[in-house]
Amino acid sequence: MRQSKHPLVERDLVGIVEHIIDVTQGDFDAAARRLDEIDALIRDIAANPTSGMRLTGPLDGWLVRHGGRGHRLTIVFRADLEREVLQIALVAFGGQDWVSLGTERQGAEF
Repeated sequence: MRQSKHPLVERDLVGIVEHIIDVTQGDFDAAARRLDEIDALIRDIAANPTSGMRLTGPLDGWLVRHGGRGHRLTIVFRADLEREVLQIALVAFGGQDWVSLGTERQGAEF
């Protein structure tokens, strides 16, 4: 399944890395481990793209999955099974307000 990421997902990942490096006083290995966890969660989602908590309200039609160590990672996505495309709207970490982020990205083209 091909992946299509919202243009701001890259910013999400950079922000996660910067946050981890900041709070760990420069532990680049910790940041790399979180990125590996994100990759693993995306692979799990791609393997079963209809599994996740279905969202309602302004995020109707999207799903969310939490994962990684401590389930601190959040990925909001949807699958276009006919086109075999996994659309990733955002990647959040920790206590980020992913609902607001997702709402802001709802109508964007990937």
